[in-house]
Amino acid sequence: MEKQPLTKTEILALLSKSINGTADLISTRSRDTKALQLNSETIIINQLVKAIQKSPHVLKNPIICDESKLVTGFDQEKIGIFISQQERKDELADLLLKQDIQTSHFAFPF
Repeated sequence: MEKQPLTKTEILALLSKSINGTADLISTRSRDTKALQLNSETIIINQLVKAIQKSPHVLKNPIICDESKLVTGFDQEKIGIFISQQERKDELADLLLKQDIQTSHFAFPF
C-alpha cells in the first residue's frame, strides 16, 4: 500500500463493508494514527481518506474482505466467516475421523 496507495473508491468500499465503521479499520494504537491526531469523533470522510492515502499504516492489518464482508486482524474465528458452512462441516468431519483413527490404536477390544 505504500508503493501503490489505496484509491478513494477502495477506501470507501472498505468502510462500506465495515460493521463498526472506522473502529474496524483504523489502528488507534498506531504511531502514525497518533502522529496524525485522527479523532474519529470529528474527522470528516474526505480527511480520513486523505490520511489513509498519505499514511496507510493507520489501517489495521491484515484486512481480509470479499464482496460483502470485512475482517481485520488475525482472529481465526472471525476469519472463519469466509469459509462456507459446508466446508467447515467437512473439515470437522475429517478431523473427527482422523482423531478416531489415531485413538483406535490405543483401544483394547474386550
